[in-house]
Amino acid sequence: MAGVNPGAGAPLAGLRVIDVANMIAAPSMAALMADLGADVIKVEPLTGDILRQSVQNDPDVPDPYWELDNRGKRGIAVDLSSADGVAIVHRLASTADVLVTNLTVDRMTRFRLTPAAVAAVAPRCIHVSLSGYGTTGPEASRLAYDMTAFFARGGVQGLVADPGGPPSAFRPGQGDHTSALALLSATLAALRLRDTTGQVHPVEVALLQVASWTLASDLSVTLVTGAGPERRPRAQWPTPLTCRFRCAGDRWVALCMPGPRDFWPAFAACVGRPEWVDDPRYATPDARRDNAAELIAACDEVFATASRAVWADRLDDAGLTWAPVQSAEDLVDDPALHALGGLVLVEDHPTGPFQTIAAPFHLHGADVAVRGRAPELGEHSQEILAEAGYARAEIDRLTANGVVGADPPATIDRSDS
Repeated sequence: MAGVNPGAGAPLAGLRVIDVANMIAAPSMAALMADLGADVIKVEPLTGDILRQSVQNDPDVPDPYWELDNRGKRGIAVDLSSADGVAIVHRLASTADVLVTNLTVDRMTRFRLTPAAVAAVAPRCIHVSLSGYGTTGPEASRLAYDMTAFFARGGVQGLVADPGGPPSAFRPGQGDHTSALALLSATLAALRLRDTTGQVHPVEVALLQVASWTLASDLSVTLVTGAGPERRPRAQWPTPLTCRFRCAGDRWVALCMPGPRDFWPAFAACVGRPEWVDDPRYATPDARRDNAAELIAACDEVFATASRAVWADRLDDAGLTWAPVQSAEDLVDDPALHALGGLVLVEDHPTGPFQTIAAPFHLHGADVAVRGRAPELGEHSQEILAEAGYARAEIDRLTANGVVGADPPATIDRSDS
């Protein structure tokens, strides 16, 4: 990756992470640890993580979801319903610093992967758990995705929708990737505690609680006042200075100038309505709020007269704070994202190089990078078992008995999944 200092070490070099999780949130946290230099071993069932081939089943094209959240890992396929399979994961944990899972409490108990069970065989391994609603209480075993626990029950979906309208839709993985950052932060703190005090503290993150943190500004007001935040439709927005407007050509801009500087005179001049500065209907914030519907409608008419490119120049020349409302196609071509190093090239995929999304942070001068493609199912099973001390005959027995996925992996059969 450009800018990496070859003389600097990766921040997590020498650490090992066992990823016994599926879908997005917990695996993406482990992928970030791989970016930071950890040796991450992905443990999958013999049929594969359910994220595999969820959006792309063409063998000649990289599977985007799978590659994003499992890049830089080694993979082993293990049948956790067998005693031998559990013993394998316990042995791997005994060589590791972190074991991350999103198994429900019931399944953690069945597979002997609770914090206590892992501590019994791997006292220095930090147990990291991701759930929808926590691991205690009446809903500890409730299945959850970010669409349910984060967006819906977590309040995000309801609070961003227009009043009276249907709940807003969200894109897959938004809540999961946000929760991955909470997982990473807490895990790094637990590693710091272990290494400075010798104490090993399990880590737990719940999608519902992460959602509450993303809404903390609104919720803090609700906790003090007892009332939920005011929600207005865009057509009645209290000020154009924090609203969204459609330009000619059906492209949108979003403005955000909440103060304390008074941007109203500059905005009025920018949209060609300098008389609005002294108009008693709009001259003050309270007046603009009282006449919001009329004012937003007038602004809609103005913005519709020119393209977004024209408005971009006008808004910049006026020194106003704004951004284009972009599509995915716009974003991947955004020069600012490229300047940040936000997209990186994975070069070792059998179908050829492809771009993916970099870690959302920089440690300048340190070796933080996407370290290669995601593993094929069971790709490193035998290698990982040999490293863990299994003899060749034992590896062959585990493979023959269907405890461990064979190398090379078999084709995934999802007919019964």
